[in-house]
Amino acid sequence: MMKQNLSPFRLSQVSFAVLASILPLGAIAADTGVQAEQVEVIEVRGIRASTEKSLNTKRFADGVVDSITAEDIGKLPDVTIADSLQRVPGIQIRRSAGEGSTINVRGMPQVTTLLNGEQFLSAGSITEVQPDFTDIPSSLVGAMNVMKSPTADTLAGGISGTVDLITRKPFDLEDGFSGAALLEASTGSYSEETDPKFMVSGGYNGDRFAVLATVSYDEANLANYRFGALNDKWGYAPFENHEKVKCWYCPKTDMNGDGDSDDAEFTYVNYGIMNRFTERERLGATVSFQAQLSDNWTLSSDVFYTDMDDADRQKGITADNAWSGHWDWQEQHDPINRGQLDNGHNLYTAQDITLHAPRVVSHSESHTNKRESTNFNFELEYKGDGDFSGKIRFITAEASRSHTENVAQGYLTNGLAHGLRRNDGTGAIAVNPGGYGPEPVPMRLNYTGKHPTLRGPEQLQGEAFGSNIDRYAIVSTYSENNYDEDANLDILRFDGEYLFDFGHLEKMSFGLRASQRDVTREQYVLLAPFSNPVGEGSVNVMWKDQGLAAFDTDGNGELNTEKGDITISADNPLNFSGLPSGWVSKSGDFGPISMNEYYFIDPRQLDDHFGFQNALYAGNIKGGVPGSSYTVEEMTQSIYWSADLSNDFYRANVGFQYIKTELDILQNVVGESICSNCPGSVATDGGDIVTDRSFNDFLPAVNVAFNLRDDLILRTSWGKTMTRLDLEAIAGGLSISRARAGDDIAAEEGVSPDLLIATDAQMQGNPDLDPWRADNTDVTLEWYFSSSGLMSVALFKIDLESFIESAQWQIPAEDGDGVTRRNVNVNGQVNGTGGTMEGAEFSYQQAFDFLPGFWSGFGAAFNYTYSESESGKTGFGGESLPLEDNSKESGNAVLWYEQDGLQFRLAANYRSKRLHTVSTPGGMGNVGIWTEPTTYIDMSASYDINDSLTVYMSGSNLTEEYESQYAQWKDNRIAQNIYERRFTLGVRGRW
Repeated sequence: MMKQNLSPFRLSQVSFAVLASILPLGAIAADTGVQAEQVEVIEVRGIRASTEKSLNTKRFADGVVDSITAEDIGKLPDVTIADSLQRVPGIQIRRSAGEGSTINVRGMPQVTTLLNGEQFLSAGSITEVQPDFTDIPSSLVGAMNVMKSPTADTLAGGISGTVDLITRKPFDLEDGFSGAALLEASTGSYSEETDPKFMVSGGYNGDRFAVLATVSYDEANLANYRFGALNDKWGYAPFENHEKVKCWYCPKTDMNGDGDSDDAEFTYVNYGIMNRFTERERLGATVSFQAQLSDNWTLSSDVFYTDMDDADRQKGITADNAWSGHWDWQEQHDPINRGQLDNGHNLYTAQDITLHAPRVVSHSESHTNKRESTNFNFELEYKGDGDFSGKIRFITAEASRSHTENVAQGYLTNGLAHGLRRNDGTGAIAVNPGGYGPEPVPMRLNYTGKHPTLRGPEQLQGEAFGSNIDRYAIVSTYSENNYDEDANLDILRFDGEYLFDFGHLEKMSFGLRASQRDVTREQYVLLAPFSNPVGEGSVNVMWKDQGLAAFDTDGNGELNTEKGDITISADNPLNFSGLPSGWVSKSGDFGPISMNEYYFIDPRQLDDHFGFQNALYAGNIKGGVPGSSYTVEEMTQSIYWSADLSNDFYRANVGFQYIKTELDILQNVVGESICSNCPGSVATDGGDIVTDRSFNDFLPAVNVAFNLRDDLILRTSWGKTMTRLDLEAIAGGLSISRARAGDDIAAEEGVSPDLLIATDAQMQGNPDLDPWRADNTDVTLEWYFSSSGLMSVALFKIDLESFIESAQWQIPAEDGDGVTRRNVNVNGQVNGTGGTMEGAEFSYQQAFDFLPGFWSGFGAAFNYTYSESESGKTGFGGESLPLEDNSKESGNAVLWYEQDGLQFRLAANYRSKRLHTVSTPGGMGNVGIWTEPTTYIDMSASYDINDSLTVYMSGSNLTEEYESQYAQWKDNRIAQNIYERRFTLGVRGRW
């Protein structure tokens, strides 16, 4: 049973309403860590001024900081916040449907993001440390500071860095009324939709008070395609000589026909050519207020609101081995011998393969998300005439996310190739009688061209393959991995500082902070009830597979369709030709590759998971997944102290932060199964597992900047860092995957071919995990050779004291009938020790205003990062593997022009190859799944018609860059993600 404790620390609705009636909403007075008395005031209106302000922030920061400043309200230069952050040295981004979504700093994703210097809730990542930046409209943000060295007063939470999103403050507006608005339209090279965006911002800055409100709304239809292996974790290497090896997924045949029995072939369970479109609707708003209550007291308050609905829809043709019996389904052409496995078998891979597919599917799928977050901030600041100043700050936030997944599998094959039949009581027949069969369909998979292809035969059974709608029927449909998440956050903190005029000591800063974050997750599947066709009783079914015998209707004591048991919905074949109008469409849209047209269920029909499932099988209910449902309460108390010291030669900031973390973790015992043909994780709630734990962290930090010359700074820093735990990593449960046994395993183990047997498992949560902890060291030399010119070199090293890594072990697992017959691999997370990340950064930027005439408008920026890492893992050949998602080399180059109202920017972003994940295919040990190097090129241009009106355009991914993946060897490609080129036209006004 799920339960949630309500702490006294939580504001009640009544008290919040009273507080809201007293305190107006307004902007957070951000603590940027910049020494205000040293920072030059810069009015930011163009690229050059934006560059100068960013350099000014970096120059006078306490630690190692890089900054991005929007040129004006709504003028962040890239599509998303992550897209802009990739221009910062050492930052690498990950993409979602082509848009920048999350980031790495110096090769590590353990990065925390703050809003105006404090923690906030992002609805796209409720259980995770790092937010999904696709949630946050870039128009709401005025600047971003990337802090790569820790300081005592910066909230700990990032191992390699901290990103602080800075919103605009009303007191920074011009006196009186002012505002800005933009209207733009975007389109993609594959989606060909016209997507609108608008933003309007208005404010008033009076003598004693100011207010600012901004609203942003946009829609996006983003094309992205997936070719090749559909899940990089579903690889395996079946061996010959099954009787000797005793491997449940290994065939008894001579797979490659060479006359011996000592070979193994690397392959995947399924392959496909998938059309994927992501539709997003984003709304964001900020309302900010500041009031000068007296000469010494300032009140600030604000609300930061985001709302995003998105649907990730995909349709495509897939070929698979039906997860049963057909483990030797590939015929390799021009195979490459990769050497011997530990058991003496020769391992072969190939890039040109004929798949003898027992199952070919017209696959349609929809994933939807409803995300909403609201963050409130209230701050009272005191600046007296004396040496003391301070502020009290209260933050309260809430966020929610509802996620659904819905799948429809339309068979083109009839099911006989893998023994799947239906039975209405008159005898077993093919599950899809009109489909192709009974032989497997030869599907040609080829990776040797620019893009992978998967093609069926031109002609099959007297017609063009896939051209006849009567061949298609929905044989299987299900909705799983649905969840609802809710989170609440409360923070109360006090910050103070005292100025000194005593030798080198300038200032002492100190603070207290307490926070509580509560997260609840409820996961479920949809279950449809089916009644016994010949007797009493009913069962709930998740995988609504028309070859399923849910009842022993012939009374022989086993479930076996071929022997006479009646299958579910035996009288309702769900042929495509008989489905409701608008459900089925014909398409050959697979982006850059040309394919035959096939029939598909329109994925839009699957957005409503209840509606779609009920239209096919009435009466669906939610079936709980207790092992993946949990409640976590995280409470932290922290103090910090720091001192600023300086003379003409140096500036130093030294201090510490002490954090106590308490976790109350409520997991659920997985009880008895409540359904048929579903994972064992869909079960009753067997009770609670409550884990209470706490840990303390003492985090010293030292930052020293030596003024070698007026324009030359040498920085050194050292500090300890830690990051908060991803809550799913500590609270999730065990999930066992099962697949139909098929004829071969059924014969060997004496079970029905229709039995769901355990194949592998996921341990999603480990409550004993410790957080990431590290020692960070930086040395940086910065030369500010002009107001907009910088050349810098940095060396860094991150020594990981503890980190979290994936591991694999074996456990005994029950089959669908409750009997344990074998051990299966289980993947989970454990703590590791001893990893390192070290490297160097080089950065150069300059405005060429020293050149004559036209050429004086140019400027450029370039940065390069080298980051070497060790994860402690070894790969297939014994080689050391780096940390996941770290590119050893990355860089950015920007050329810009600004003169006479014209602005232009051309930017390139490069990442070298990176380890995407580590797979453990059966029989092979660790296999690195790598993403090949990528270069993304973007541009933007604008023209100021007058001081109030600007027209602009931008283009992202101009070369239609794509991301290819390979397994272990560069010439062993397995998949490719395709992203589109996008263009935007817009107009911006200010007053």
